[in-house]
Amino acid sequence: MYGSLRAFLRALEGRNDLLRVRRDVDPKFELAAVLKRIQRTSNLPVIFEKVRGNRYPVVSNTCGNTRIIAEMIGTTESRVAARWAEITAGDGKAPTAFFADEKPEFEEISLADVPHLIFSEKDAGPYITAGMITVRDPDSGVQNVSYHRSQMIGPTEMRCRLSTSGDLFRVHKKLEDRGKPLEAAMLIGCAPALMLAGATTIGPDNSELDFAARIAGKRFPMRACASIDLSVPSTTEFVIEGELLAGERRPEGPYGDWMDYYIPVMNNHVFRVRKVLARKDAMFYAVAAGSPEEMAMSAIPIAGMIYRAIRTYVPSVLDVVCYPFPQFCVVQIKKGFEGQARKAMLGAFGAEMNRLLYCVVVDEDVNAHDLRDVIWAMTTRCRPDRDVFIIPEVPSFARDPHQMHWGRMGIDATAPLEYGAEFERKRTPGEGDIRLEDYLS
Repeated sequence: MYGSLRAFLRALEGRNDLLRVRRDVDPKFELAAVLKRIQRTSNLPVIFEKVRGNRYPVVSNTCGNTRIIAEMIGTTESRVAARWAEITAGDGKAPTAFFADEKPEFEEISLADVPHLIFSEKDAGPYITAGMITVRDPDSGVQNVSYHRSQMIGPTEMRCRLSTSGDLFRVHKKLEDRGKPLEAAMLIGCAPALMLAGATTIGPDNSELDFAARIAGKRFPMRACASIDLSVPSTTEFVIEGELLAGERRPEGPYGDWMDYYIPVMNNHVFRVRKVLARKDAMFYAVAAGSPEEMAMSAIPIAGMIYRAIRTYVPSVLDVVCYPFPQFCVVQIKKGFEGQARKAMLGAFGAEMNRLLYCVVVDEDVNAHDLRDVIWAMTTRCRPDRDVFIIPEVPSFARDPHQMHWGRMGIDATAPLEYGAEFERKRTPGEGDIRLEDYLS
């Protein structure tokens, strides 16, 4: 594990897992277009060294590759869900050892100095897409960290979307009911464990900072903010200090969100900026909405939660993958009896009540990470009139005004045990050892 974004980037570059775009790119659309092309091909982390009109390079996609995340948490791709379940099943105590403090120097800048990136054609303007807002619950003292898209309006104002089901919304409402603003700090460019923790739902009584330490195996050194009563991880690249106003909502959007649709203009929370601090030679971080990076950061914690829940009732579960979107889950089991796949599906739907809409169960000879292989199992091992079932009228995530994402579908794509020999997959010996360059000129 790594104590900072920079340490992680150095490690990635040392093993040729980091791309560099040295050509000057436009922050309006061009950077996003290049990033999309990278994610559809190599899907490696990338640094945009020259962003037109900005002095800071932009980093993205460090958490977009499941193989890299697997290595980060000390496992393989086929064991990511199981490993995540192990981390979350711990005793909840964060380790006491700290990463060595890099003791970085910071300088005060303006919000106008931060790269103003525009990702989609109809976006209302520049957005901070990888900003994690941290606040302290005034009653419990727990410090929460969570991602929120933030539209940059001017040098002292951002407008942030807070989910009504999230801890930040809950904590802000406490202060708002008392007629007080909520002091908050936005973190941009953190160590990978902090980035993953910020995308995980762990409950109001637990701090994502402690959870990040459990992921990393060490605690992250903290430093006091300059203008508010909060402490933040000391190696964070950018820290925007300020407050979420009480009783104030202003128009935000439209914005191209994670489902590849535009979220219309709506009145959202207002973040008043007090101070912006950046590490000297800072690197800005951006996450494209709906990209493989956002999906991986959301899906891996969900898969781990589902794996843990299913294992109680189906101990032979081998893997869980939420791919290519968190709404679609594949569960791989070593099937022991008919009906076991349905138990796995019901366990999955019970474990994740917000995003998961579809669950497919496959046998151990199917690669759950390969959508083509999963579809092969569905088309050759699933009898639709018998092996598909619908759970109607189940609500999904909170922002679904047209109820388009209600209901659940389970698909049993496992082979019938009675005819096991007839469902043996054909194999070509030596196929995995072939190097095409030895055969093609």
